[in-house]
Amino acid sequence: MTELHEARIDSGAGARGGGWAVAAVVTCQLMLMVDGVIVTVALPYIRDEFGLGAVGLSWVVSAYALAFAGFLLVSGRLGMMFGPRRVLLVGTAIFVVASAAGGLAPSGELLITARAVQGIGAALAGPAIMVLLVANTQEGPQRLRGMSWFIIGSSLGSCLGLVAGGVLTVLLDWRWVMLINVPVGVAVIAGTVAFVREADRMPGRLDIPGAITSAVTMVSLVHGLTRAGQEGWGDPVVLGSLAVALLALIALVAVESRATHPVVPLRLLAGTRRAVPYAGMLLVPAMMIGFFTFSVLFLQDVRHFDALEAGLAYLPWGASVILGARLVPALVAHIGDRGTITLGIVLGLAGLVAFALLAADAPLWVGVLVPCFVFGFTAPFFFTPASAAIMAAAGGEDSGAAAGLFQSMQQLGGAIGVATLTAVFTSRAAAGTEPAMEAAMLASTAFGLVLLLLALTTPAFAGRRPAPVTT
Repeated sequence: MTELHEARIDSGAGARGGGWAVAAVVTCQLMLMVDGVIVTVALPYIRDEFGLGAVGLSWVVSAYALAFAGFLLVSGRLGMMFGPRRVLLVGTAIFVVASAAGGLAPSGELLITARAVQGIGAALAGPAIMVLLVANTQEGPQRLRGMSWFIIGSSLGSCLGLVAGGVLTVLLDWRWVMLINVPVGVAVIAGTVAFVREADRMPGRLDIPGAITSAVTMVSLVHGLTRAGQEGWGDPVVLGSLAVALLALIALVAVESRATHPVVPLRLLAGTRRAVPYAGMLLVPAMMIGFFTFSVLFLQDVRHFDALEAGLAYLPWGASVILGARLVPALVAHIGDRGTITLGIVLGLAGLVAFALLAADAPLWVGVLVPCFVFGFTAPFFFTPASAAIMAAAGGEDSGAAAGLFQSMQQLGGAIGVATLTAVFTSRAAAGTEPAMEAAMLASTAFGLVLLLLALTTPAFAGRRPAPVTT
């Protein structure tokens, strides 16, 4: 059945898919990733207008993240039941309406509510993006190029979110960090209707117990990890959230092992070859989001950049992501998946260490711009082949669930990275801001080193080998 499904996808991809379809779904992915961080720059202005305290401001950010994480896994199954194209359109429409409501919100409470609804819309659209990307590209180089653009959209989101948030807040008004999603979302809907080919549906009943336990697991985990970064690991609420997450996870495994149409098919994680790419999707975001969080603070507190200057400092990172992603298909053809991923991890770690050690005192281009360029340039070296491996291993029947699990791991990874590195920062805070931030950024290399060990010692990334040399 899986082979037949793949054959139908590939044979029909050229009729209505291709470049414009990829552009539509990648733009949607970019919009969702931008919105995860764009509001952070506007928080001081939101505080001044609505009088929100620290807890209220934290909910402006976390309401989106919690709703996004909580609905990702079940959204993958909904996409396969009703059609990922249809679910993408519904999710994007919800996202657009919530963005307009947030931009026009007369109170902090309504803004937080709008952010939560945004997260639900984003969760509906997110898994469908990857499934439609597969459905609208041919297996082989074309699909790898499509995945490269998907990674560009994902990776650029944080960078563009910081820049756009600063520009819109300073030059216009903080409300535009929400309202900007309206024209972008409408363009995504129009492009999806016009160019994106629907993927095959996999009808079946919704696994209600799996949906509930997966949502409780994800929300509790992300909430506990996020709060740990703010209050410390000994906080009773943190411990309670993580305990609930553990119990819900145990229940989820028990439920899904017996479900006919599981929200999270356990076969997706069966064996090292399948499980390690998902582990990578946890480890790399932990390293990257942790780096972004503390490097932004580093630039503002140590180098005394304002919010807009700090955002603009990441433009070389954004440009380098595009360049790196365009090189991935050629690299995979010459040195294989494992070689490409290993090269990316090693060079990325070098860029991260250079930033941590040089950013405070070296000239701007040496301590900030070049390390950011290297770190961004090599990010697609992991994400592109790993994403392709995950979707190929899932096959047609499990593609929606795989996409949901893929993005759930990214959300968890970011939360783990921020919580862990915040603990490192706090432990060194007595020595001063600069050494504490340096220690936190150096600690983030641990995530990359674990992934490097997995890449070198497991068969997970040995699937695609260098192309044979012809004479």
